[in-house]
Amino acid sequence: MNNKVNRRTFIKNSTGLLTFLSVSSVLPSDLLAVEPPDIAVVEGKDPALQTRKTIEILGGMRRFVRRGDRVVLLPNSEWRYPGAVVNPLIGIEVARLCAEAGAASITLTTNYGIGRWGSGVIKELESTGVRIKSPSHPKDYTTVPVPDFRVRKEVTILREAMEHDVLIDIPVFKNHYGARISGSIKNLMGFNWNSISFHQGETYLQQSIADLASVIRPHLCVVDATTILAENGPGGPGRTLRPNKVIAGTDMVALDAFCCPLLKVNPADVAHIMYLNASGQGQADVSKKRIKEISL
Repeated sequence: MNNKVNRRTFIKNSTGLLTFLSVSSVLPSDLLAVEPPDIAVVEGKDPALQTRKTIEILGGMRRFVRRGDRVVLLPNSEWRYPGAVVNPLIGIEVARLCAEAGAASITLTTNYGIGRWGSGVIKELESTGVRIKSPSHPKDYTTVPVPDFRVRKEVTILREAMEHDVLIDIPVFKNHYGARISGSIKNLMGFNWNSISFHQGETYLQQSIADLASVIRPHLCVVDATTILAENGPGGPGRTLRPNKVIAGTDMVALDAFCCPLLKVNPADVAHIMYLNASGQGQADVSKKRIKEISL
């Protein structure tokens, strides 16, 4: 075999290399950086620090929130028992990160209010610039058609579910008597005007949850899996588990599927997860996702 390189080949190869190096030298550093994972998992005993670290792993809050953005936060803050409600330190830290990223406004809202978190938490949230909105009038809601509905032709939801630049979903992962699990997808029912109308048997509930989630798309989900309710969900009281994890990502289907083993549930047995997976609104096969897990 002739291993000699002639002059023309040498010049051609050298030109290609020089062109690559020249282009690379002017590319923004973020384009040359390693792509962040799809799911970040941080185990520890400090929920606020864990929350900050998960967002850092995903590329930082500025990846999601730009200066001047209107941000809406949806926490699961309805219940009182451990494992049934989001640890408020997680909600506070998410709000703080949004403020640091330059959000023009941060509105925290849910149909159920945040009274269970207590006045001290409310003051802490307000000190970060959060506006807490407790809906009190029909004008706070809007009716949205569901294009490819299963059972709900339309849903009536808080206006903030549609009127924002960035929506951040903050659920606690837990057991749910009707939906099998409650996580990032199910938490969107916190925007509902009349959630009781969804409860017409398990199949109807699962289909309704999927219909709702098809018109509300969070930009980021931050899941509290520090203490989770393992029975008598969604409200408890009941047996709890302590995974001590905060989990975040952009695909609510993948996040719920990833969390299912915490309750020894197969994602394939959770209909609303599989409905959204089948319609291409998320990926339930987490083996297809990039996942980074660390412990503090």
